Amino acid sequence: MFARFSLLGAIALLFATLCATSSALTLSWGSEPWAAGSLQNSFDIDPANPGNDVTVTVTGNTGQLQPELTPPNSMTPVVAASFQGGAGAPQNSLCIAANFANQTQSITVTVDFSAQYAQGVTNVSFTIFDVDFGNSGGSTYQDQLRSIMAVGIDGSLIAPTITTSVNNTLSGTGLNQIVNGITSTPDTGAGSGNANVTISFGTAKIKSFTFTYGSGSGTVADPTYQHIGMSDVVFTPVPEMNPAFGTSFSCIVATLLVLRHNARRRR
Repeated sequence: MFARFSLLGAIALLFATLCATSSALTLSWGSEPWAAGSLQNSFDIDPANPGNDVTVTVTGNTGQLQPELTPPNSMTPVVAASFQGGAGAPQNSLCIAANFANQTQSITVTVDFSAQYAQGVTNVSFTIFDVDFGNSGGSTYQDQLRSIMAVGIDGSLIAPTITTSVNNTLSGTGLNQIVNGITSTPDTGAGSGNANVTISFGTAKIKSFTFTYGSGSGTVADPTYQHIGMSDVVFTPVPEMNPAFGTSFSCIVATLLVLRHNARRRR
């Protein structure tokens, strides 16, 4: 009888180990270095995973990239506290500024998670600040986010959940969702959160995500200077089952079944 209860306890302990969950991680701008104007950087933020965990790459019409307005006016992409996003103080974000020649030009940001996360990551979410519209005082642009999607661990494309604010609007569905700025918004101070766009991929197991930043057709054919900021990125690695645990679990279950069978025979 004692042996049976011991086996049950061992099974419960193993099951709890197998079902353990990982803690959420944050790619925190300001804590991780980004050389001004560089187009790719990798970051080691997970103490449980050796090597780099996240790689961020900026591609597209990179010749149109511009310096950020916040002193020291560094070339973007750059980490700077240019946007407040409705928070109590300006927030560090990955800032991207551009002066596109037309609406066909764009910048694409891709975030890849480590291949060592064999089961991918979940609960991925981030906010893009200041997706707005300008058509006065010499500014003629319409911030636009498009081609927003993740790649699942099986290679499938996964649509995001997008939450807009009062100064931008969402159109389309699934993989074809587009966010356009509709009202000018201050970068900092009161009202700075009115152009936030929050993007999340929920419980989907993904290995990367991407979005494209350009200018919508709501202004002139040749847009002027425009910029946005990408907030910290939160994600949770999906834990993997240790093969040794699986073998031990199978052996214990088999032993318990044999004991149960023998006990029935004795009765």
